[in-house]
Amino acid sequence: MPELMRCGLHALGTSIRDVVTQLMRDRRGAAAVEFALVTPVLLMMMLTLFELGRGYVQANAIEKGLRNGALYAARSENPLSADDQASAFNLAKTGTLDGSGGFLASAWADGAATLDLTTTTFTVDTETIPVYRMDASVPFDPMFPDMMSWLGLGDITITLNHEQAYVGD
Repeated sequence: MPELMRCGLHALGTSIRDVVTQLMRDRRGAAAVEFALVTPVLLMMMLTLFELGRGYVQANAIEKGLRNGALYAARSENPLSADDQASAFNLAKTGTLDGSGGFLASAWADGAATLDLTTTTFTVDTETIPVYRMDASVPFDPMFPDMMSWLGLGDITITLNHEQAYVGD
């Protein structure tokens, strides 16, 4: 009889309907069930925010590198020598003139990353000014690579550019 008491049965004659009704009213463990249902959603939201933050940091690092590379090119002698162009590329990727530093964004090491430096002109009144444009296309390097496919997203590429008018030495 004590086992029946623990199950909520007070007498042997209790119907199944009464037992089901008592179990439906029993709220013990409801918080654990709710936690189990909500945790995966909250975890996915948290991981998504981590990835968004990582993408922002990578894009910011790439933009800073492009700005430095374009400014270096704009302060170099016009037209750019091969050495000055290589130094501008190194500044954009590593933040150093000789390329000895680590990559500003880890995805620069990926073979799919591209960096271009082009020169155009802009005319102000009668004066023509060279403008240097650096374009970068760098694959996003996620913290959790499989998460993008779980969310139904493909590969993400960070595409940025920076223009700088020639300022001379």
